[in-house]
Amino acid sequence: MIYVDPQAVHPVINGEWHRLTDVLTPGQAFTTLCGISDTATFKPLSERRARGIPRQCDSCDVVYRRDKGIPLQKERISTDGTRRQAKAGHEDDSARNVRR
Repeated sequence: MIYVDPQAVHPVINGEWHRLTDVLTPGQAFTTLCGISDTATFKPLSERRARGIPRQCDSCDVVYRRDKGIPLQKERISTDGTRRQAKAGHEDDSARNVRR
């Protein structure tokens, strides 16, 4: 038996890795958090970067963060590129190092 954490499985589709809600079996159809559907196939981790380094799917990230109550990236970084304070009354380290 191999136990798999579905939060650790990220299928790569068109160079982007996506998030899932369930564990996959080979040949199983699935839909990612962003709505892309595909069929599960498994390859060794050593082949993961054969076509370039996959990047995170922004749409899956938005759904995942909203479901977990995690602030979205655009909500955490201000328009001038500095990080906003995470909690009221707690200064973020990066807010002290503003480029001028």
